[in-house]
Amino acid sequence: MLFNSISFLFFFSFVYIVYWSIPEKNRKAFLLLAGIVFYSFFSLSLSFHFLITVGINYGLYRLIINLKDKKWPLRTSVILNILNLGFFKYFYFFNRVLADATGYPFFEDITSRIQIALPMAISFYSFQMIAAAVDTKRNPPAIPVSIFDFYLFVVFFPVLIAGPIMRMGEFFPNLSNLKPDKDKLYRASYLMMSGLIKKVLVADPISTTIQPIFAEPGIYDSYSLFMAGICYSIQVYCDFSGLTDMARSVALFLGFDIPENFKAPFFSTSGSELWKRWHITLSFWLRDYIYFPLGGSRVSEWHGYFNLIITMTLGGFWHGADYTFVVWGFYWGVILSAERMLEDKYKIPLTPKKSFPLKVFKAGIVFVLFSISGLMFRSNDASSMVLLFHGLITNSSDFILESLSLGSSQWVIHAGALVGGDDFFFMEKISNLERVSYMFTVMVLFHWVQYSPEILDKFRKHDSWLMPVLGAVTILMLAMLSQDGGEFIYYKF
Repeated sequence: MLFNSISFLFFFSFVYIVYWSIPEKNRKAFLLLAGIVFYSFFSLSLSFHFLITVGINYGLYRLIINLKDKKWPLRTSVILNILNLGFFKYFYFFNRVLADATGYPFFEDITSRIQIALPMAISFYSFQMIAAAVDTKRNPPAIPVSIFDFYLFVVFFPVLIAGPIMRMGEFFPNLSNLKPDKDKLYRASYLMMSGLIKKVLVADPISTTIQPIFAEPGIYDSYSLFMAGICYSIQVYCDFSGLTDMARSVALFLGFDIPENFKAPFFSTSGSELWKRWHITLSFWLRDYIYFPLGGSRVSEWHGYFNLIITMTLGGFWHGADYTFVVWGFYWGVILSAERMLEDKYKIPLTPKKSFPLKVFKAGIVFVLFSISGLMFRSNDASSMVLLFHGLITNSSDFILESLSLGSSQWVIHAGALVGGDDFFFMEKISNLERVSYMFTVMVLFHWVQYSPEILDKFRKHDSWLMPVLGAVTILMLAMLSQDGGEFIYYKF
């Protein structure tokens, strides 16, 4: 029951009508029931595990408050959530690591004999409950939340699919203002349009362009492999930020303001700025609950770089149980550490302050670095990732070396062959790049809107007629241009 499905349309229509029709005092209970039904739709058996896990966390939450001088309730809460996440999400991965390290077939036999279903959104709700426990220890509340409200906090269905990762301080203030609000209704409508366009008209079509490349990277030339990374960057942004837009929209329809998760990330002029704009709630979670406890930048220089690399590597591992995600996180940890070294130690400014052309150039570099990391993130497994980068590097170097041995006129012909002429390497080439260019333009447009929201505020006085007109146009576009889409990328995390 994904946000862009017909089943969710019927489910939410029913929830919305009933929610605003019943007395205000009953809305929280109905919303909790809706969240349980929503989760049970994906797996009824795992919903019991989910609800029991939340109940145990609430018991530990109360112990953290009541036993202020004791550390074991917090440690127990963190360890139990990590063990729960580790068993369901990383059981097969750890057995694979042991099999690779020892060569014993025993570990491979275990993975073939045991079938473990991955609970929906386990990564998100585990991090959410860890944050709740740590925040409670750091700043004990004067009045503990009730078990009912705690369940509602975790089972709130708009964020169950893939976040944002909410903090208690971001959720509970909403409970005192569950009343119809015209401004929230308009904002919710615009966000739903935005999310549907990103997901259905950009992310899903572009996935069909790059899926064959990642399925068989060995048969494509280096240009196609590089462009696959560019295309995946467009896809993952439109898919995940589209999902966030829809989640925020659904929450606003119900009277809840939940945090933004994206703010024009590809306009960033440094890696550190990128991670303040991309998957914001996860980035700040990693900062507050891993990086700072490790010592942050308050330690020695090289220890600080190590903390960055560890934090980003763990952030990569959170995304998925495969070597590819570990490498992806390590890659970004090294980049962030290198940036800090150049700026802090060698006093080399990396972020342009005034020059617009230089800002565009630097944003382009950051986008390419992100796209290269996207090749790691999107690879089906470690062997595919190695094959992909081998083709990307080897084919490019072969092309350059042979080009140097040719005359200038032949070089032009040779270069043309690589980017779209006759098959010089007798390899497949990426297709539909014209369509990709349109989608890149749409992505830049959405970035511009996120980067400068005050521009759209000028049109908000026309909401009464602008919203229905844009809604009709969106529905028409979806009806004419949509195709069979897949799940959201972050749904599996």
